[in-house]
Amino acid sequence: MTELPPVDVAVRTFNSGRTLEACLRAARQWLPIHHLWVIDRNSTDSTRAIAESFGAELRSEETGIGRATRLAFELADTPTLLFLDSDVELVLPDFYARAHRRLSEPQVGAVVGNACHHPFAYGLPLGLTLLPVAWGRTVALPEVAQGSETYYLRRALARDHRKVAYLPDAMVHRSPYRGRDWPEWQGAQIRAAAGGSPRELAFSLLVPLLIHANSRSLRNLLYTPVFDLKLLRGYLAPGRWRVRDRRTLSSSAGEAEA
Repeated sequence: MTELPPVDVAVRTFNSGRTLEACLRAARQWLPIHHLWVIDRNSTDSTRAIAESFGAELRSEETGIGRATRLAFELADTPTLLFLDSDVELVLPDFYARAHRRLSEPQVGAVVGNACHHPFAYGLPLGLTLLPVAWGRTVALPEVAQGSETYYLRRALARDHRKVAYLPDAMVHRSPYRGRDWPEWQGAQIRAAAGGSPRELAFSLLVPLLIHANSRSLRNLLYTPVFDLKLLRGYLAPGRWRVRDRRTLSSSAGEAEA
């Protein structure tokens, strides 16, 4: 059997102390890591100490999630880069072997590890995603993007006629980022990224339904129209919501990231 090449891993963080330890422990256990980059938005909790305890190489940024994503591609010196969210725990031991094999297929441009028992796959979330580094550096991703950064990656995949492959039951997502004004904020970020694209708006309204369907929660499913209406409010009035700092959004159960 051919030995797998090492891979650089990028974890973008802010105040992730509650979940980061499980994330990094699983990454060290199951991945042939070359560099483990933790790109932090100047956390005020234990995030940085936990990262250092796992031998991560810390970098700071204060520009936005777009900058953190671009910095990951700039730092990587392996052919592929694995994005790993700080609240994701990898549970599929051979995920990297399978993802590496899928990414070698000419028509595949990204490989996403789906959460366990989540049958509905969608888009290009960066929770557990393997991407080619050279390709990623060609993506015109604004450093000041505060959200919807994957829109630019999806657009580049469409440009190159490449698709996303999904691997089921690869990870556990501990705590999706939620907030009282999260849907409005998300809608404003979608508008900033995609302008008035009807296709992108339709996709963004569909994603919450898929997320809530994956949760198998009737409460979440019934909440979907409310979430979509709030998202539309932010989309139609981006000036009001876009300027909010995502770090200040208070947590609130029942609202999912689109």
